Amino acid sequence: MRSLKLKHVNIKILLIFILFFTINQSYSQKLKITDSVDYKKFLPDYVKLQFAGGIGFLSAGVGYTFFHNKLDLTGFYGYVPKKYTYDGLSSISFQATFKFFRFKISPNTQILPLNLGFFSHYTLGKDFWIKLPDNYPPGYYWWKPGRVTGIFMGGEVKTNLFASKTPASGTAFYTRIGTRVLYLSSKFGNSSIKVKDIVELGFGVTIYR
Repeated sequence: MRSLKLKHVNIKILLIFILFFTINQSYSQKLKITDSVDYKKFLPDYVKLQFAGGIGFLSAGVGYTFFHNKLDLTGFYGYVPKKYTYDGLSSISFQATFKFFRFKISPNTQILPLNLGFFSHYTLGKDFWIKLPDNYPPGYYWWKPGRVTGIFMGGEVKTNLFASKTPASGTAFYTRIGTRVLYLSSKFGNSSIKVKDIVELGFGVTIYR
């Protein structure tokens, strides 16, 4: 009778062990499958916060780097408060930044003295159309107030001094000066327009993943 009870106990222990082993193997296999898919590569490489610069009073953006950090592609959402315009304006901008030179001045700091880029900017709202309204004759406006393009240049200081105190791998501070194709066209056609009236200055910070 005692041997029968021990046998039942041993069978229960064996079943529990088999069940535990099966669950453990299944969980391990699941982890391997999950680990095989690197979801991090789909996350943006950085986030940006920019003041002015022709894409909004304040603009927030995310983007990706390519070609060993020589090209940035960024999407921005910008906003101009009613305080600075007849109505609060929202906009979306896409920009490409080419980073030609990079100098390491210390183990923690790099200087990028010449960044060049271009952008396409879309202002949201019914007053900022892209397709010419029907009440205008064809060709009345050659430009579209809802969409503008432009070029810019600037510099950047990148540091990882804050990496040990933040989740970010590095932080950069940048400045840019640019203009729009519409402004350049107006300037070439009207010499009375001053250069300071067609340039847009901006400042920003980039936080890298």
